[in-house]
Amino acid sequence: MDALPFSIDWEDWFQLCCPPYDQAGALDRYACRLPQATERVLELLADLGAQATWFCLADQAQRHPELLRRIVQCGHRIGLHGLTHRRVTQLDQAGFRAFIQEGRARLSDLSGAEIQGFRAPEWSLRGSAESFWKEVRDQGFQFDSSLAPLPMLGRVSRSRRARELAPGFWELPPPVMGHGMTTLPLWGWGMRLLPEFFLKRRLDRFAAAGTPIVLHPWELDEGQPRLPDSVGFGHHFAHGAGIRGFGARLRRLLEGRTLVSLETWLEPRMEARPEPRREEKQELQRESWSASRFEPADAVPNRTFRAPDRRDSPYPPGGAKGTLIP
Repeated sequence: MDALPFSIDWEDWFQLCCPPYDQAGALDRYACRLPQATERVLELLADLGAQATWFCLADQAQRHPELLRRIVQCGHRIGLHGLTHRRVTQLDQAGFRAFIQEGRARLSDLSGAEIQGFRAPEWSLRGSAESFWKEVRDQGFQFDSSLAPLPMLGRVSRSRRARELAPGFWELPPPVMGHGMTTLPLWGWGMRLLPEFFLKRRLDRFAAAGTPIVLHPWELDEGQPRLPDSVGFGHHFAHGAGIRGFGARLRRLLEGRTLVSLETWLEPRMEARPEPRREEKQELQRESWSASRFEPADAVPNRTFRAPDRRDSPYPPGGAKGTLIP
């Protein structure tokens, strides 16, 4: 059985990618539950004998440096999730460069760890920030995990497998299933609601493809406050559906598996670096071409999609664009 990469997006229950929840003042405005939620995740990982990559926010690391160091002491790896939980699409390239430089420096100083990976808040290397992965590479990171092959949060034509975007720089996308506008996330509410027998079969595919499990600490915190009504139904559904009992469900899903950090999963592949196969080269060429904003969202070569229908939408009625998945 292949090792399965495991990742944590280290953020508190209220840190949504929209004002005012993504701004510095939010850390003082809402009850902090990150320490207890982090302890629950550490306990779960210890029970499973698992190692994970924790994509951390620098603003939270500054408030909880002892918690960040405890994560490292437990044998886990630290990646950058951002200076704050702000969408990258709100930044120009120079602003993004400063965003990752300062965030990485703060995390490294506070944790004493080498920061090799990046994951953008809300998978926001998309739209105007589509090409910003090159900035991540140029800043010396070894991998990114931001390019979601999902409608609204990315493009369904993106690769669903880990691959080398450039020499020595890899992309590990989050797991999804389905086609076109009916593509579903297999993290968050997807992992919490879909049948366990179905998800267990999918986990074997994730391990082979290098698509990491994604978990937020607040998903194990059943006592967290309810989100404000102002955020809308989409966020409420994505945030709260299936929370009750999810810790026990996740334990059942992952028991008996080898769970490793993204860095550990990548190490032998970084060392080998074989010449890309012809189909991989073609995929990279398609990725380069399809970065144009004029590409249809479901333009996947050699695949036929039926026209999307409102009844087929994986998103709950009333969910605002870009707000369904934290």
